[in-house]
This record gives sequence, C-alpha cells and structure tokens, in this order.
Amino acid sequence: MKPMTSGPASTPPIEIGEFHYRLRWRTRGARPGCHPSRQPGGGVEFRGHASILHHPDPRRLDVRATLRDPHHELLVRIFQQRSAIPVYVVADLTTSMRFRGGLDKWLNLIGFCASVAHSCRRTGDLFGFIGWDTRVRRDLLLPAGYAGTASETLIRRLLEYRGGGAGIQGLCEAGEFLPRARSLVFLVSDFHVSLHELDRTLSPLARHDMVPVVLWDRSELENLPPRGLVRVRDLENGRERLLWMRPVLRDACREALEHRREALRRTFLRYGRPPFFVYDRFDPDDLTRYFLETS
Repeated sequence: MKPMTSGPASTPPIEIGEFHYRLRWRTRGARPGCHPSRQPGGGVEFRGHASILHHPDPRRLDVRATLRDPHHELLVRIFQQRSAIPVYVVADLTTSMRFRGGLDKWLNLIGFCASVAHSCRRTGDLFGFIGWDTRVRRDLLLPAGYAGTASETLIRRLLEYRGGGAGIQGLCEAGEFLPRARSLVFLVSDFHVSLHELDRTLSPLARHDMVPVVLWDRSELENLPPRGLVRVRDLENGRERLLWMRPVLRDACREALEHRREALRRTFLRYGRPPFFVYDRFDPDDLTRYFLETS
C-alpha cells in the first residue's frame, strides 16, 4: 500500500492499496476492458461461427468449419470481447462515520474510496462516487469516468468535508444517480440502522452487482471493560448516557453484535452477495480474497 498525503496538514496520510475483483456476470458494455462481456469483438474467448456475410473479416476464416457446413457458406470465427465496467462507491456520509476509536472511521472510508479508484485505474474500468446522508450530496457526486485527476480531487474534498446529517434517507435516492447499465457497486457504511429500513432502501440498487462493505471499529463494538462506568454516545443524534458495565451486560452486548452480524449477512444475501466486514483497518488483500470466494 502507498500513502497519499493530500488534505489538511494535520491529517494522517491515506493508505492506497490495490485489489482485484471478478464478476459473476457478463457485461454488455462496448468499451474494451478486462471483464467477460456479451459483445463480439477482438477477444480470445471463442464464441462460435458466423457467415462471412454477417461478419466480413476474412482473417478469421475457418476453413475446416466451412468445408463441413451443409449450406456451403464461408464461416468465420467469432470471439467475445472483454469489456470495461462502471464501478461505483455509494458511501455513507452520516455522522456515525465520524467515530474515532482504534482508527478514524472517516479516514478508513476515504482510504477505501482511494483504493477503489486506484484499482479501477489499474484495471481500466470507470470509477464513480455517490455520497449520501439525509440526501445525496450533489457537491461530492462523481459520474463514472476513468480515474485520474477527478478522483484525486474527490479524495481531497472528502478529506476537507465537514458536513453529515443523520439518517438513511439519502440512500433511497442513490439508485437514481446510478447508470441503467449493470455496474459493480460498493455500498459502504457501518449500517447502524434498523434492518427493516435498510431492506426498504436496498431495492433501487438490486439490479446492480452490490458489494456491501461494513466498516466497524472493534473499540466501538467489542472492547468493553468488564466493570465500571462507561459513557456511550450516539453519533447520529448526539445523545449521551452512562452505563454501569458488568460482565452480564458486556456478554449481552457481544451477543447482540453477533446477532447483528448474522442479520446483516442474511439481509444482503437476498441481494446477491454477502457483506464484506472491515474491522478497523481496510486490507485490500482481504477484499481480493472476498471476490475469489464469492465469484
């Protein structure tokens, strides 16, 4: 991973890594790229034969197939083109993403976005970004394009961004900003919302290949003291309360966390892929393994 130092001087460098992703479907995109497609073209994957009248390319004339053809047509080989795809990060920008524990969750989100943009550039795919809180943040909207100066500008703007409301309403609008063509969509959030509300907002994204990325911090969820007073704060509404932590309550919190993890897994599996959990720091090699296991 390589560091990126854009942003305020007090901001730690953002680590950018590369991961590799695979699709379980064929794209219809016409742009040449690295992924299996439904487009005939100059690839190496054999598709079949066709009459030279329909595909007038004598360089691909198949003499043996022509001699076997009962209609005595000149047949040429047809190959599948490999094409580029749009890749989007649809990111949660609500106040809960500002949690700072073992790591800064906001910087973890930005590092993930930078790694996706870098991986798209290396693969030859198009990178886009949609950020949301109570609405889609149009000032941070980045339509899909070849990652370069525009994606670097986006990362700098995210580093400087100080907004963020509470709620998941903006996710309902995000599907309107995605292209009609099927895309690879990384939905990034801590998903600290009700499952009923989450399930309702995922429907507009269902036509895409959605990869849920769950950003959690161990100090936020697991590193609870066995005994003593603990001050807890809801970052969404700013409310605080004191809890007397004891072993029974700590075990109940951990059990609730396991139930939550399993409930998220079941919810997202209905839309195609299991969630990818990031505990503390994002590791691009873990995401590569995720695609190998799920594609």
